[in-house]
Parts: sequence; C-alpha cells; structure tokens
Amino acid sequence: MTPPQRPGRSEQTVCTPPVFLMAVKRLLGLKEFSWDLAASPENAVCPWYYTEADNALTRSWQTDGVAWCNPPYAHLAPWVEKAYHESRLDCESRLDCGKSVMLVSAGVGTNWWRDWVDGKAHVLCLNGRLTFVGHTDAYPKDCALLLWGLTPPGYRVWNWRV
Repeated sequence: MTPPQRPGRSEQTVCTPPVFLMAVKRLLGLKEFSWDLAASPENAVCPWYYTEADNALTRSWQTDGVAWCNPPYAHLAPWVEKAYHESRLDCESRLDCGKSVMLVSAGVGTNWWRDWVDGKAHVLCLNGRLTFVGHTDAYPKDCALLLWGLTPPGYRVWNWRV
C-alpha cells in the first residue's frame, strides 16, 4: 500500500546535492549557473538568486546564461508555466536569455506536466534517485530535469551518476 500523500506538508526548502549539480553542469558544458530562481542564502547554487520573498514568479528570468531552479514541489504548476513563457520571449539582445534548467518531481500524470512540459521542454528522466542535502534517504519519487531554451523538446533517460 502506498503511503498517503501530503501536498504542501513536506519540506520545501531542500538543498540540491552538489554532486548532482556538478553532473548537470558537466552535461550542459557550464562553469556556473547565472541565477538561482528559487533559493535561500543557505541553499543558493550561485551568487545571484531569488528568495521566496523576492518571488521569482513575478520577476524576469532573462539572464546572460542559464538559470537554475529547484522550486517548491508542493506547487510546481506556476513554476513550469513561468519557465515555458520565459523561454518563449523575444531575446534578440541577449545570447543566452530564456534558458533555464528545473529539477522537479516527475509528475507525468498531472495537468501541469501536460500543459507546460510535454512537447515544450526537453525532459531528462533521472536514472538514480537523489538524496537531498541534510537527508539520509533518497527522495521517494522519480525526478526529472526540465530544460527550456537549451535543446528541442523531447524525452530521454539520463543516468546522471555516470
């Protein structure tokens, strides 16, 4: 029997494992991310970041580089919708604007996945569960890395530990 879900009650401010971030940067050929879109001073992955108080959903995500986002999993719909819209903006004056990478739980049966991910993002289904910083057990659900503005939409499985 599957344990009952607790939407909005689970911890929402976890740190992405550094070993996973290194694998993502290596995959994308990045030295660093340009902006962390959902962070705190304790868990930001780069010097420039939006906190919960800054509310990244009301701000521009246009940067010269690639933005990182590990949003609160309790309310993913507005985050993936924002990523999609930001990737569609006309950015002729900037080389890398509209490019973002988002770590999410792989909610393939949700409306937000249908509306803002499928056919709109490049999806890397993670092979290998993540153990977030400060935790001893792996996250109990499958996760995916969503790429907007970096590569055409599609799906593939990524063994990130290799």
